[in-house]
Amino acid sequence: MKVTRQNLIELCDNFLDDKIDKTVIQNFAWAAISDDDFEWDNEDINFEINKTNVSLWKKRLLTEKDDLLLHNNWNVHIEAQKEICDKSNSTWKPINKKLNIGVSTNLEKDPINGLRYPAEKGTTGWFIWTGEYSEADDFFQPICAEHLLQQRPEIIKYLGLDVGFRFLSDSKGYEDIWYDEKLKNI
Repeated sequence: MKVTRQNLIELCDNFLDDKIDKTVIQNFAWAAISDDDFEWDNEDINFEINKTNVSLWKKRLLTEKDDLLLHNNWNVHIEAQKEICDKSNSTWKPINKKLNIGVSTNLEKDPINGLRYPAEKGTTGWFIWTGEYSEADDFFQPICAEHLLQQRPEIIKYLGLDVGFRFLSDSKGYEDIWYDEKLKNI
């Protein structure tokens, strides 16, 4: 089986344009792996086949820039969390990535804000939003913390900050991190 980089890019494009589903990609991969004549570089990725990951795979094929781990592996962010905590004079208090974070529905916008209250059962204590803050009851929706990897992996580095910390950042490199004593008593 001869597979070119262009073949793989076309496969990605077809998936991203909804011309094929993930079963086609799974079948293609199995056929390639099973073919004795196919030269495989023994790379074990095994990330979920979804729009984000296929877009990242296409980016890797086109540019050699690999962001798949940033969007799929929580542990890749631990050192960055510790650095943020050191820089901000915070104790590193990692969260359980299986617990919930309150997020606004418009996480794709900039800037992004976050604050950490004391955790309640099943939550991390983190609330993250973009755009105008609202007091509406439905402004924050719970999501599992590890799902932020696919949506906004660049904010995972802040989630080791201790209770009482806040952050504000944007895609242009602006960043502000500060301690707010009032958050500890809510």
